[in-house]
Amino acid sequence: MTIPPGAGPSRGWLIGATIGFGVLGTVLGAVLAFWQAARFTVGPVTIPWGVVVAVIVLIAVIRVAVRAGGSRWAGAAVLAGWLIATIVLATRTPWAGDLIISSGTRQLIYLLAGVVAGAAAASLPRRLAS
Repeated sequence: MTIPPGAGPSRGWLIGATIGFGVLGTVLGAVLAFWQAARFTVGPVTIPWGVVVAVIVLIAVIRVAVRAGGSRWAGAAVLAGWLIATIVLATRTPWAGDLIISSGTRQLIYLLAGVVAGAAAASLPRRLAS
């Protein structure tokens, strides 16, 4: 099925929505950077539930952006915004020297799983084949 010219959203709307989704991804990256550290301990076992929830939330927001934006560019913009915020928060700042996302195993899993799962979620088509 083809969409006739002029039937879809305008180019300006798509550009504005993509920029908005990028800003949403940046905010999401800042929030999830703190959230991924959540965990609870049961006896000698520590369960890092924050990492799992953070990656699931990232995937869900990317898929919602793809559906709402009508394009994979919207999901890619959310992923790019998340990645920028995550990299900034994982880099030692010259003025303070603090790290929000440290270099532990849990944090590396968060980074790698977020990048791989986010890229997969952003590259899926708007509508999955039924």
